[in-house]
Amino acid sequence: MKKAWILLFPVAIILFVITQSGGSNEAYTQEINDYWKERHNFFRTSQASPFVQKKVEYKEVEFFEPDADYKVNAKLNRFTKRETLTLGNSDGTTTTYLKFANVSFKINGQQCSLLILKALGFGNQYLLAFGDATSGEITYGGGRYLDVVIGKSDQVTLDFNKAYNPYCAYFDDFTCPLPPPDNLLEIAIEAGEKNYPY
Repeated sequence: MKKAWILLFPVAIILFVITQSGGSNEAYTQEINDYWKERHNFFRTSQASPFVQKKVEYKEVEFFEPDADYKVNAKLNRFTKRETLTLGNSDGTTTTYLKFANVSFKINGQQCSLLILKALGFGNQYLLAFGDATSGEITYGGGRYLDVVIGKSDQVTLDFNKAYNPYCAYFDDFTCPLPPPDNLLEIAIEAGEKNYPY
C-alpha cells in the first residue's frame, strides 16, 4: 500500500495543479469577457448610454486579452490628514477632490503606487484615474479609470483587466477628470480597454 501511495501521490499533485490552474484561469477569463459583454450591452441599449442618448451607433471597443497577472492585491494607505487636490478636466475646467488614500502594489516586477481621490459632496464615490506607457498609443491618451471596492481592510484588489475609458474617449463634449501626476505610470498596463475607434 505504501508503494502504491508513493506512486500515486505525484500524479495526484499534477492532476490537482492542472485542474486548479486551468479551471481557475478559464473561470477568470470568462469573468472578464462577461464584464466587457455587459459593458457593450449597456452602451447599445441603456438610456443612460451616451451612444443611445446621442443616437450614435456603438462600435464595440477592443480590450486586451484577459491576463490574471494584471489583477493584483494592493496595500491601502489611508491619509489621516485632510488635503484636497484640484485636477484638470478634459475640457479645460478643473474639479477639486479629497486625497483619500494611496495604493501600493507590484506588477510585472515593478513597484507602483496610485492615488485614490474622493469626490467632495458625493458620498463614497472614489476616483482612480491613471495613465501608463500605452496611453495615447494603444489606449486613450487621457488615461483610464479603475473602480475600487473599499471596505475596512487595508488591502484592496486592483483588476486592470477591467480598466475602462471615460466618456470623453467616445465624445469630446463630455467632461472627464484627467489622471493626477502621481498616477502616470512609466510601465505599460496592457490590460483593460483600448482606444476607441472614432
